[in-house]
Formats: sequence, structure tokens, C-alpha cells
Amino acid sequence: MSSLANSIQGRSAMARLRRVSTVARILCVAAAALMAIGTVWLWRDPEQLAVYARGTVGVSAPIGPLSERGYWIALTIGLVPAGLFVAAMLRLASLFGRFGRGQVLEEENAQRLTRVGWLLTAMGVATPLTRGLQSVALTFDNPSGQKQLAITLDPGTFGVLAAGAALVAFGLVLKEAVRLADENQSFV
Repeated sequence: MSSLANSIQGRSAMARLRRVSTVARILCVAAAALMAIGTVWLWRDPEQLAVYARGTVGVSAPIGPLSERGYWIALTIGLVPAGLFVAAMLRLASLFGRFGRGQVLEEENAQRLTRVGWLLTAMGVATPLTRGLQSVALTFDNPSGQKQLAITLDPGTFGVLAAGAALVAFGLVLKEAVRLADENQSFV
């Protein structure tokens, strides 16, 4: 009878894992989509772009009509952290897909998790650099004395760096756990 109970518990646990993994996967894809949509929305709306330049980028110089080159340079530079975030979320969604299929304690998952961590860490490093370069691009064609290099740091940047570092560390720990599990399995 305990074999039947264990089988039922195993199926129940697998069903829970599938549900949680599915929800997490959907949320990761939604986060990636929202970043892409938000980026398009921001760069299509001059008012929102001015608010972004003043608030997020830190430009205090007047922002008049942007030159075409300033606009495209700032947009292109801004795609770097956005692209890193989208890539991290899609990789994380893929990892949750593997979990949902029951592929949990595998070295491939540890590698994938570590890659997600590195992508988030790269985003955390790229964000303040991007904002600084965007401040130059957004004020590039301003008259002399109204050009600006603004360096901004915010708690979100540090949060992304911390999350990235934690995922890299967790991926390395998971890799070691898989190795130990495989080693212990070979003794049995």
C-alpha cells in the first residue's frame, strides 16, 4: 500500500511542479514582452521620452526637439540593457519549461541558471553606462553649454546586480549538487 501512496504523492508533486513552472514561465514571457512593448512605447512618445530623459537618465539640460542622430543613437544604446533583460527572461522561461517537464536536478539547468545570472549582471552593469551615454546623445545637438553627461545610479540597478550575482551563485551550487547526486547515485 505504501508503494501506491508514494506513487500518488509523486504524481501530485509533479502536478504542482508543472503548475508552478507554467505560471513562472508565463510571468517570465510576460516580463520580456512588457519590456519590449515598453521600450517601443517610450521611444515613440516624445513626451514620455522627455520624462525618461529627465527622470531616469538624469538630464537636467533643456531637451528640445531631438535630432535624428541623437534620437537613433540614444535608442540604439537603450536597446542593450532592454535586450539583456529580454534574453534573461526568455532563458528563465525556458528553464521553467524544463522544470515543468520534470527535468529538475540536471547540470544543464545549472548552466542555464548561471547564464541567466550573468545576463542580469551584465544588465546591471550596462544600465548606468547606457544612461550616461544616452544623456550625451539626447543633448548632443543642444547649443554649447547645454550638452550634458549625466551619471545616475538607482536602487533598481543594485537590485539587478544582486539578483544576477545570486543566480550565478545558485547556478554554481546547483551544478555542485547535481555532481554530488550523480556521485552518490554511482555508489548505490
